[in-house]
Amino acid sequence: MLALLEKVMLFVEPIALAVLLVYAYGFFSRSARSTNWVNLIMGVVFGLAASAAMSSPISIADGIIVDIRNLFIGLAAAYFGLVGACVAFFIGATARVFIGGEGMFLGIAAMSVAGIMGLIWASLVRPRVHNDILSLLMLGAMISAHLVVGIFLPPAIREAFYQGLGPTLLTANLLGAVILGQLIKRERMILDETDRLTSATMTDALTRLMNRNAAVSAYDALPDPVDHRHGVAMFCIDVDNFKPINDMHGHLRGDAVLVEVAKRMLSCLRPEDVCARLSGDEFMIVLNDITEGDAMAVANRCRDCVRFSPVVADDAQIDVSVSIGGIWLQGKPTFKVFRDLADQALYDAKSEGRDCVVLGSTGRDPEMSSDYQMAVA
Repeated sequence: MLALLEKVMLFVEPIALAVLLVYAYGFFSRSARSTNWVNLIMGVVFGLAASAAMSSPISIADGIIVDIRNLFIGLAAAYFGLVGACVAFFIGATARVFIGGEGMFLGIAAMSVAGIMGLIWASLVRPRVHNDILSLLMLGAMISAHLVVGIFLPPAIREAFYQGLGPTLLTANLLGAVILGQLIKRERMILDETDRLTSATMTDALTRLMNRNAAVSAYDALPDPVDHRHGVAMFCIDVDNFKPINDMHGHLRGDAVLVEVAKRMLSCLRPEDVCARLSGDEFMIVLNDITEGDAMAVANRCRDCVRFSPVVADDAQIDVSVSIGGIWLQGKPTFKVFRDLADQALYDAKSEGRDCVVLGSTGRDPEMSSDYQMAVA
């Protein structure tokens, strides 16, 4: 009766731990900043799960224990890559060393086999087998390749292992892979949908730049410049004579012009710079931690890149230019104050005849919206 109960627990543990692991995956996926961090953290979580499995094993001989640790090592490799596999293996192997006994080296070898099988499944099987249940059953079977290390057990123990616990471990691995795999897939679908909805609310649908809401959030999150000689620059940009372009070439070609203008300006910026489409043909750029001269150079580079060659839309070649007005400050006012100053500079750029850059500066007093020095290029 006791032996039967121990075998039943091999099935119960994967189900109970699966729920906890998936909750952990959902939490850290929403909290971590990058995929590498998620893989690292989940490697730790699955490694701890493997260690927990070793705390209630089935002992088949002195120092030789059987549990489901290899399921968690294999799943960490399958879903969280080499980083997750290495971290989970290290934690699990460390726990096995502390337990010690004659079966220690075989146990560590079995974990390495399970991890390698998980990596192979992720790279070769998952992309090719589109039936989820079949794919997960194959994962469970591949993880069960760790059972091969049982051939190195003493003959008497080896026979008891394969006849008594081998089939039970195989079944536990198959069941655990299907349950946990399906739960992780469901959680990933929820995360993807959440990311899609978030992106839709923060991204301009046409140009794929930030929209106004995203630009305000990005501006508010800007760190203070590192160098005291540096400041923040905001530029407002209008496509010159955009209404005539729409009237002459049609709105579809006009949309193509906006997409190309966005692409060309974005190519002139640093990855950390903010580039957004505010509305219609109006764009905005924010450059942080930059000198006034460098900000002017970036704005001129954007203007030159837009007008360098015509925009090709279907069979039409459309000459495009932009007017750029901006402000450079060593302080950081509210977004509205900064935007009003940049808008005033844009108005001056249009008054200068368009296709030019006007950069204003109020020094250290960002509230002086009507009294700023002006540079025109």
